[in-house]
Amino acid sequence: MSDLIFDDGYRANVGIVICNSSGKVFFGKRRYQSGWQFPQGGIKEGESPKKAMWRELLEETGLKKEDTKLIKTSSNWYQYNLPKKNIRKNGKGTLVIGQRQKWFLLSFSNDANLISLDQSPEQEFDSWKWIDPEMSINQVIGFKKEVYRQVIDEFIPFIYAN
Repeated sequence: MSDLIFDDGYRANVGIVICNSSGKVFFGKRRYQSGWQFPQGGIKEGESPKKAMWRELLEETGLKKEDTKLIKTSSNWYQYNLPKKNIRKNGKGTLVIGQRQKWFLLSFSNDANLISLDQSPEQEFDSWKWIDPEMSINQVIGFKKEVYRQVIDEFIPFIYAN
């Protein structure tokens, strides 16, 4: 099943912010790269954003639905443009110019040993850490900063209320 691409060239995607009871959020280091980010991934054709989120959560963190609690879904779809060097055609020949994302805030109050980064053959992260939510904006790659700022602004009251 291939990723859903909107008519305007944006790949449908989900992003996941996982917060703990201390108000910190999960941040993963991209495998073979120096960049850090929240878990995220494409929505497959015929897949709902929520179903994609649960699939990506398991693939990228090893966490299952029952390990977390869904706190909030973003009120908007947020999008960013890819840098020119990253613009590409997908397997169907459709030009992908960026990502349009539905974001989810999950709370996690279990043992951190449940987090396992090697659940997929295409492992996304090779390490992770808990950080202050606002720190994610400074630590993510430049072209994602504005989306992270908007998502954190929307989710921050719920992160600290958790």
